[in-house]
Amino acid sequence: MFWSGNCITCPSDSLKVLIYLPYLKLFITVHHFLLNLIKQLKSIEVGILLWEGLSMKNYFIITILTIILSTNAYSDHKIEEQNFTGVSYSAPGSDNYQKLEIELVDNKLSQYVQKQLDNRDKTGLVNYLLFENGKIVINKKNYNDQIKKNKNVLRSNSMGKSLISYVVGHAVCKGYIDNVNVKLNDWIVLNDTLYADNTLLQVLNMTSGDQDYIGEKKFKGDGYFNGDKNKQINRRTVAESMLWFKGTKKKEENSPYNYSAMSTHVAINYAIHKVGKDYEKLLKEIFTDHVGVKDTVHFIKVSWSPKDVVKGSQRYTFFATSEDYLRIAKTIMNDYKSDSCIGDYLRMIYDNRVDKKKKEYVSNKGVAQYSRQYGGQFHFPKIGKNIVFGMDGYAGQQILIDITNGRIVIIHTIDQHYDWNKIGLSVIKN
Repeated sequence: MFWSGNCITCPSDSLKVLIYLPYLKLFITVHHFLLNLIKQLKSIEVGILLWEGLSMKNYFIITILTIILSTNAYSDHKIEEQNFTGVSYSAPGSDNYQKLEIELVDNKLSQYVQKQLDNRDKTGLVNYLLFENGKIVINKKNYNDQIKKNKNVLRSNSMGKSLISYVVGHAVCKGYIDNVNVKLNDWIVLNDTLYADNTLLQVLNMTSGDQDYIGEKKFKGDGYFNGDKNKQINRRTVAESMLWFKGTKKKEENSPYNYSAMSTHVAINYAIHKVGKDYEKLLKEIFTDHVGVKDTVHFIKVSWSPKDVVKGSQRYTFFATSEDYLRIAKTIMNDYKSDSCIGDYLRMIYDNRVDKKKKEYVSNKGVAQYSRQYGGQFHFPKIGKNIVFGMDGYAGQQILIDITNGRIVIIHTIDQHYDWNKIGLSVIKN
């Protein structure tokens, strides 16, 4: 492939350029990667070894080493996509939005958070908010260009699953759904699948009995049918996904906990099926009128077509500003303590939580990995006798609501390399 000397059969110079072009692009890509890699290397000697006196042959050897290094040392540095398409169900901001009291503090925690934000490219932290004693005491941000372009709305990832439950609870309270113990066999989309054998509470509790087909109990990730990344349910309507589940049955009534995005999609789209054309009206009643958000909030849809609504086109991904996430969390906290239907719902899902029975629990990754119980799409960590509702999303998104002490921690990220134990768990424990 590489020519030298007087070669009669070699291609012309112009053809050589075309042949070499892909390699040139690869060379430039690797060159830039190595520059960034060398900056990160702790060993100066290794940096010098990589940089000095590289022949073409050695450069390709280094390319192979680079791939190995990137696979092992840098594989977990994956910047979370914050792009917002706008294809969504939404609820507008309220003219009478919920006012938030602010009394900012300057202490060791706030200073540490600031350092984590300043080091965003390493920690991934872009937003931190602490609410206690009825006031915001820490509110710090370091948004990237994409978030600013999105007008500061932040992506929930799987924290949106918990908000799905909150919407379902309101649908029950408004009379669109009789109760959480109804069987889901009256939605044709679920016919001849195991999900039709479930009650609404069972799918909310992630005890659908789908562990042989999807979810984290047997597979890596919660949204791939049979663990196949080409069969991702988050990009499809429920009806499309149900084609893979045809002929399945729930094997046991008391199925084990299995964290599955399919259960969430079934729950919210079943609710939309029951609510019908009033769904966005319901969202407005919840988020605009009841919560009092200041800006528009969004639940993402997998399809822009109105024809796909009956197929189940909403996913759990949610977008809102940091302060509106706080308004929602604060309302959930107040609702739990209230003598109201939605208060009854939140207390019911807490009382009916299930044990995760996982092999391992860790304290440095997030509330999903730390908590041992789950109910109604919320994680419930054991922190003394406190009642704590936890929301957890990919790449480190966290909302912790300490109902008992009235404390709320909100964390948003583009990557999960911040110290969750120090700025999340320990704050709630104190």
